[in-house]
Amino acid sequence: MHELTALLCQPTGEGYPTDYLLARVRGRRAAMAAMTRRVPESVTDAEVRENLRKEFHWVYCQMDLGMRDTFAPLFLWFELRSVIVSLRFRRSGDRRRSAAILAAGLLAEQVQRALATEGEPAAAAEALAGILAGIAAPCRELGQVFRERGGRTFEERLVLLYLEGVAGGSFHPLVRDFFKGLVDMRNLVTLAKQLRWQLQVPEAFARGGTIPPERLAAASRDGTQAALDLLLAALPGMEPPAVPSLNPEPSLAAWMTRRLRKLGREPLGIGLVLDYLWRRAVEARNLGIFCHGADLDRQAVEAEVVP
Repeated sequence: MHELTALLCQPTGEGYPTDYLLARVRGRRAAMAAMTRRVPESVTDAEVRENLRKEFHWVYCQMDLGMRDTFAPLFLWFELRSVIVSLRFRRSGDRRRSAAILAAGLLAEQVQRALATEGEPAAAAEALAGILAGIAAPCRELGQVFRERGGRTFEERLVLLYLEGVAGGSFHPLVRDFFKGLVDMRNLVTLAKQLRWQLQVPEAFARGGTIPPERLAAASRDGTQAALDLLLAALPGMEPPAVPSLNPEPSLAAWMTRRLRKLGREPLGIGLVLDYLWRRAVEARNLGIFCHGADLDRQAVEAEVVP
């Protein structure tokens, strides 16, 4: 069992053969493609998140042990949001909701116990840091970051360390390349926020993508839309936006979608599963945008949606 897999729950049984899993995933992916994009009138943001959680749980439980090891980095990446939200509830004093969001996910019991540690939220952050340090030594600093710089900086550092660890780790090449793409996405969205809001204390850029942090920092100092557009154009296969924007997130997500659709034809099936999980995540993101933007201008909402 891979070290990252040990941080996920272990379903009863050994899952199903990979050929069976791939056949099921192909069927579900085809069903997604056949549906027109629409938002059910009664859907809520909570229901969107719950449906995504159930789908990821289904895929994970269908996998055999080898596939769970291969995809552990991806499932843990999506569980990071649960970790962050759980700690936010702890900081607000709501331990019940903090525990509930963890129990509904794929995190192993040891991780859930660490985040439920008695005492101040910083104690939970320290316990989590101890577990993650066994996988990536730099994570040891997370407890101190929480205590000295607060929850927001802790969240940023947790995401950065995780992305760098997987993008530079010894994982399946397609999974590692996926995370390299995530590093580029995160860095370019971070750069856009710095330019849009003229941040005096900008977030750090993660290493491991195709664009070095030094180039991103230089673009931040330049402070112009042109500097951002130049880096976006440097991504292989990136299509130029119809209108320049300091919110490149939809364009970047569409870029990743195109990459994974190509990988979906990879013969061993790793690309197919990556493509399917990403499509589900994008679907949830789009539905969430419609839920939150129900009272906003429809054209403005559509501009945020990933095709």
